[in-house]
Amino acid sequence: MSGCASRATIQPLFPPADDLRVEPKPRLDPAALDSEAALDAHEIALEAWGERGWRTVARLCRWAAANGMEVRCPEP
Repeated sequence: MSGCASRATIQPLFPPADDLRVEPKPRLDPAALDSEAALDAHEIALEAWGERGWRTVARLCRWAAANGMEVRCPEP
């Protein structure tokens, strides 16, 4: 019997699809420049957007580590 008689199915590895979706950066409506509350809300939205992005990077890092890449990742 040949060692090449049967072939294993190769299944590609991919990270979670949600982690590969790009979230657009929050944009400030020019009409909001006269409103302190609107500027504060925009700053909060930017901060939350950035935090979500870095959490995604951390998840992708942990996914890569779980799939054999030698990398140090932040804890969840």
